[in-house]
Amino acid sequence: MGAIGPYHYKVWVIGEMLDRYENCKNGARKPNSKLFVKPPEKEGKVSKNAYFEDIVIYAVDIENLISKLESPLDEIIRGRYFEGDVRTFMEDFGINSRREARKLIVRAVNKFFHELEKYRRGSRVRKTA
Repeated sequence: MGAIGPYHYKVWVIGEMLDRYENCKNGARKPNSKLFVKPPEKEGKVSKNAYFEDIVIYAVDIENLISKLESPLDEIIRGRYFEGDVRTFMEDFGINSRREARKLIVRAVNKFFHELEKYRRGSRVRKTA
């Protein structure tokens, strides 16, 4: 297993976050419960090729972070188009250019991850203050 790049790390974090969020929405937990996202461990060790940090976020805040994104970036995250084939996104949104579709998906991932990072940094400051 090789090292993962920054984009794939972001996709992994967002995917894990949305998995836990959807479990909360479907009644597995209370909607305002905390979500914990951390990498899977193999034999007690995390891959040496990537740096991971645990993320704790409230489920209700995920919806707020998604709603901060403009359209269609919010729909890309909600529909999880970043995990599928770009052609599905192109068909659903009537985009003819594969390059344009890919650019929008990457932009949505980067912007949402940035919002998650801002939230994480802000919540860490509040805890210590």
